[in-house]
Amino acid sequence: MRKLKICIGQINPIVGDIEYNADKIITIIRKNQDVDIIVFPEMGLVGYPLMDHIHDPLIKHKNSDAIKRIKNLNSKASVILGTFTEPKELKGKFQPFYNSGLVIEGEELSYIENKRLLPNYDVFDERRYFSFDNKFKPVKIKGVKCGILICEDIWDEHYEKNVSENLVMNGAEILIVINASPYHINKFKQRVELISDKARNLAVPIFYINMVGGLDEIIYDGQSFVSNKYGQIIFKAKAFEEDDPIVEIAIDSDSPIEEINYEIDWREEVLEALKLNIRDYFSKTGFFKGIVLGLSGGIDSAFTAYTCAKAIGSDKVTCIMMPTRFTSEQSINLARDLCENLDIKYIIHPIDDIFLSYNQDFKKNLGDLPFDIADENLQARIRATILMYYSNKFNWLLVSTGNKSEIAVGYCTLYGDTCGGKNIPGDLLKIQIYDICKWINREKEVIPKGIIERPPTAELRENQKDEDSLPPYNILDLILNEIIKHGIGNELNHLEKKAIDKETINYVRKLYLNSEFKRRQLVQSIKVSESAFGIGRRYPVLKKINLDNEI
Repeated sequence: MRKLKICIGQINPIVGDIEYNADKIITIIRKNQDVDIIVFPEMGLVGYPLMDHIHDPLIKHKNSDAIKRIKNLNSKASVILGTFTEPKELKGKFQPFYNSGLVIEGEELSYIENKRLLPNYDVFDERRYFSFDNKFKPVKIKGVKCGILICEDIWDEHYEKNVSENLVMNGAEILIVINASPYHINKFKQRVELISDKARNLAVPIFYINMVGGLDEIIYDGQSFVSNKYGQIIFKAKAFEEDDPIVEIAIDSDSPIEEINYEIDWREEVLEALKLNIRDYFSKTGFFKGIVLGLSGGIDSAFTAYTCAKAIGSDKVTCIMMPTRFTSEQSINLARDLCENLDIKYIIHPIDDIFLSYNQDFKKNLGDLPFDIADENLQARIRATILMYYSNKFNWLLVSTGNKSEIAVGYCTLYGDTCGGKNIPGDLLKIQIYDICKWINREKEVIPKGIIERPPTAELRENQKDEDSLPPYNILDLILNEIIKHGIGNELNHLEKKAIDKETINYVRKLYLNSEFKRRQLVQSIKVSESAFGIGRRYPVLKKINLDNEI
């Protein structure tokens, strides 16, 4: 009875740091010489996505050198390695590269599998760099015919080419999928449903190997897993951590198992995803000595402070409270309580004198003008200047705290509360943040109850409440969720059934459409939804869509 013992090399590479990535890969290979196959993620040697760095001669040279280093190990275990190749037949083409899986046996590069399906949606832009391949030939490794697929190759139901089926028809006895598959809420469940169906319908076991780590807006969550030929998940690797587990699979004879539910509560998953992205950005850049953020006594900054403290340690996080005459004593006390709960350094830096100085200066030039949005925004911009000073002075990463609801409707101040190097809650709607904060407090009160229960307010004028300018967040988020999910026009069919008045829908639509100029300039958020504002979403700033006759 044939069996394969496979090591899953679930690694966290750094884009472009090929020596670092190769060292990580070599360590795993040397440690696992008693297995049959060691598998690494898609583009694991160079990091993903390389974007236009793939054209850099230095990157090409380092990639070649690293492949030689790995071949020179003369490993007893066969190695499947994800990287790019630049074959002679593609020379002179606009897309001169393949996204490849290299099979290394001993000191020989015995086979190269190239990606057949190239995604060009959401965060993916593979057709800019890579050519399609059309091979559906399994490769024999340790006496077993293995079908190697690269990420999108397994998501083939929307393409004309059915990669997995063709590989099995051509004799594949096992499918090995190498991935750099980005995380979003419920993504693991989607993967499991896909792989389980494929394994069951094709009657072959499937290994799904995923990358782990944070890159710009993207999070790779790991969670590599294995399905038997009955479509049952028999193993799952760690979530949001590196892992190199060994899984043995029977090729000729297998039996059904009693399944385990490997899913994680979505709130825990989101927190782990955000922490990983922050931690990787902080550590991989090597620039920063800490994190700083503005604390308001509201839920968004509280959520951000909590996430940062858990990501890099409370001792490396500093919160700055910058009150004016509009700031309530309740806000100051709640912010202080939060920092004490999290053991975070807390600085009160009042800005009223600076704000009044600006007012007096403007009065000399403009006369006595009524207080309006310009004065509200001025407070946010003064705070941003102070936060940037602390950031520059102490080499701290400034993080911003705006949520997706506010970003969607432009309820934020450019060069004010939008400043920073990372926006932590930027892909979470306000109601999701409330939900996660309540979950954080499930065992003990970490985020003060008063922060969760108080009406949301920016406190930029007397007795200000968010609902002075916006619909209640439960209504706003419902409308925004439908707009983002279904697009302008189609969302009406869904919202009318939920008894939301058309005037409110149209108001939110206009805010959404008119705020693109802000979104284009915002600091990078971390993607945790299927449709995030950022790299995977392309809308023009200048446009005119008449909504008046559409409601």
